[in-house]
Amino acid sequence: MSEALLRVRFRFDEATYLKGAKIAYDVMMKHTGRKYVGWFFIALAQFGVVGALRAGTYGLLLLSTLLLLYWYVLRWPLRKAALKRVFHRSPYADRDLTLEAQEGGLCVDDKCIPWFEFTRVLATPQGYLLDMSDAFLFIPRDAFEDDKTRTAFVALMRAHVKRFEKIDD
Repeated sequence: MSEALLRVRFRFDEATYLKGAKIAYDVMMKHTGRKYVGWFFIALAQFGVVGALRAGTYGLLLLSTLLLLYWYVLRWPLRKAALKRVFHRSPYADRDLTLEAQEGGLCVDDKCIPWFEFTRVLATPQGYLLDMSDAFLFIPRDAFEDDKTRTAFVALMRAHVKRFEKIDD
C-alpha cells in the first residue's frame, strides 16, 4: 500500500447508509429524465381514477388508486426497507471505517477503489456522495476532523474525479 494522502474515520451505520441512498435517489429523480416518466404514469393514473369514476369501472379505479398510493406514500418506505436489507448484508455494516485517499484511489481496509471508478462526487450539506456506476459511497460531513481536512478532501476529489457537483437541497 502506498502512503495515504488523507485519512478519514467514520462509523458506517444504517442511518449513514440510508442518508446517502436518499440523496442518491433524490438526485437521480430530480436531475434525470426518470422524473418525467414518473410524472407521465402518475398523470395516466390520475386520469384513470377520473375515468373509472365516470364509467363505474371499479377495477380500474382500484388499480389507479393503488398506483397513486404507491407513488405518493409508499415509494420511499418500500425502497428504504429494501436498502436496509442490502446494508445488513454488507461486510462494512455497523463498523468504524478508515477511508484513505492514495495516489491510486480510495481505500477502505484492504479494498481499494481506483479513481477512474468514480463517475462523480456530489457535495451536499449532509456530506459527500461518491458515485460509481453500480454503487455509491457516502461520507458524512461530520466524519472530517476539521475544515482543513474537509477542504483537502474536496481538493483531492476535484483533482481525481471528473464531475464534482455541489447540490444545495
